Amino acid sequence: MTSRVEKWRSLNEPWDVIVIGGGITGAGILRKAASLGLKCLLLEKRDFSWGTSSRSGKLVHGGLRYLKQGQIKTTYQSVSEREKLLRECEGLVDPLGILIPFYDDDRLGSFVLQAGLTVYDMIAMRRNHRKYDSANVSMLAPGLRQTGLSNGLQYYDARTDDSRLVLRVLSEAEHQGGVAINYAAVEKLTKDQGGEVNGVVVKDVVTGQVSEVNGKVIVNATGVWVDQLRKQVGESPKMRPLRGSHLIFPHWRFPLSQAVSFAHKKDGRYIYAFPWEGVTLVGTTDIDHHQSLDEEPGISVEEGKYLFESLDEMFPAYNLKPEDVISTFAGIRPVVDTGKEDPSKESRDHCVWTEHGLLTVTGGKLTTFDILAKEAINKVLKVVTPSSTLATNDLSTDESKDVDVKCNLNDTISRRLSGRYGHEWSTFADELDQSGCELILDSNTIWAELRWAAKYESIVHLDDLLLRRVRLGMILPEGAISILERLKVEVQSLLDWDDERWDDEVARYKKLWKQGYSPDLLREVK
Repeated sequence: MTSRVEKWRSLNEPWDVIVIGGGITGAGILRKAASLGLKCLLLEKRDFSWGTSSRSGKLVHGGLRYLKQGQIKTTYQSVSEREKLLRECEGLVDPLGILIPFYDDDRLGSFVLQAGLTVYDMIAMRRNHRKYDSANVSMLAPGLRQTGLSNGLQYYDARTDDSRLVLRVLSEAEHQGGVAINYAAVEKLTKDQGGEVNGVVVKDVVTGQVSEVNGKVIVNATGVWVDQLRKQVGESPKMRPLRGSHLIFPHWRFPLSQAVSFAHKKDGRYIYAFPWEGVTLVGTTDIDHHQSLDEEPGISVEEGKYLFESLDEMFPAYNLKPEDVISTFAGIRPVVDTGKEDPSKESRDHCVWTEHGLLTVTGGKLTTFDILAKEAINKVLKVVTPSSTLATNDLSTDESKDVDVKCNLNDTISRRLSGRYGHEWSTFADELDQSGCELILDSNTIWAELRWAAKYESIVHLDDLLLRRVRLGMILPEGAISILERLKVEVQSLLDWDDERWDDEVARYKKLWKQGYSPDLLREVK
């Protein structure tokens, strides 16, 4: 990514498309626009993927539960997009086996799910599930409750690092001519004499500089925050913010080789636990979020109790306790309010509206971001004319995955890195040296990833680096504070931070981590 200074200099030029929002939806729209040769700009108030797109459940899934709710279209689109992402993003989006155990008191549930999985497989056009007896279920998921265990069904979805997926899509967009700026807050929409939106007033959060930027199409892709901009064109709120919270355990404390999904005894909602980035992730809740959307979201004690109730019920052998948790995180889902009493019954379908010249795109989920992008661009093309045809491959890869790596990386790490950096993988590999290839503690992250992010990935704050460019702040104890001394040596000069700035960033990061990610948020859970 080019420097912030260069990007801000370019703002006075006329734009075909201005995208507001730097999550997965905005990134996807920017990439589509850039691939058509449109002059396109993305503005993000905080960091890229700061909101929902770095706090999802990390699953790229086909929406099996949506099939149960009769949302056939959503399921079909999700399965199709999952298959595409598995093909195009190998190493970043990977298959994940999911095991659902059944007990003697729910034999009907096994039959119904098997029928649903048959439909699921038909959409994917390949058989992707299988049934196991109780003995094999126990082998696949040691620690699972044995009493009354009848059988289990295993199927496949996928998992990803959601924030890295956003960064890869943005990288593709900029590679094709798009411009993306983080910490660029849109303070006001500008309008023409007819009251139609024709631009924005944007403030650089870093320098305080304010600019007025004009565009032929303004896209509101701010997710659950879309109503804040829609209010400026006189529209009433449509969103229902729903919070999903998660727990992260060390893998040695909660060892799983695949995902296990199970119904909560209280409400029948499915919980999952699965291996991710060397830890075990447990989620998720689905409740109305009543706090300010501008504040860092965090798990509540009630949500913690809800998740632990299910873990105690299904994995009694592990005797998991709140003190075993490494970190927590919570995300706010962009769900359109249809008035359902149960939040989980709200549709996850996406919506595209045009109101007084403001094109709003919201709803949907991580897996289907490209469908939202295509629908938005179809609206854009009614106003502007492209200079090229739409690219056939949505996410390009490096021409050769077998690049020359100067240090000893095993195949697993090389595959992981090639997936994260896509077309930049060979350039990334050229900058590797032996110290950069060193794994950081027990993680799958190498030091070169932090150096690369500091040099090229628009780091403004320390949390950008530790919570989104890499996930060490979530998967290492105490937010990875044990590596800060080495981290300072590795990246301080690359970030051009003096000692005072470094100390300020560390203090800021520790405070933020305690507010939104600390297991101390569970302190009242018994």
